[in-house]
Amino acid sequence: MERRAIHEDPDGYYFRSPTGQLYGPLSRFQFEAWSMRGAVGPGSKVWRQQGAHHYRVEISRRLKWQKLLSVRSCGAMSDWLMTFISVVSLVFLLSVKKLRDDLRKELRGHAATGVFLFLLFAATVVLSVSAMR
Repeated sequence: MERRAIHEDPDGYYFRSPTGQLYGPLSRFQFEAWSMRGAVGPGSKVWRQQGAHHYRVEISRRLKWQKLLSVRSCGAMSDWLMTFISVVSLVFLLSVKKLRDDLRKELRGHAATGVFLFLLFAATVVLSVSAMR
């Protein structure tokens, strides 16, 4: 670590890379940027200095089951599942040859109804795919 002038503020986050190089003092935003780049990970030696006090920082990655099984995430998952099942059902129904032949027979002579049903199907597919994004 290099020597700093006495007036320089030593407060901030510090970490040591796997090669042993010391980084710091970093602001909270700089530290988060290094963390997102992957330079700081679980098992890294990280500490924070504030005034004359040193605080050890533990880095861990955990899956929070409370958020994964929350009402909001279960609602989003059921929405995606219903949309996916609807799209698969429509594709399956239009792939059945007998159903397609019956539909053609019923729509013979009614071009406007056929175009309307095609546009309705296309809009359903487009809206279903956009809802999955």
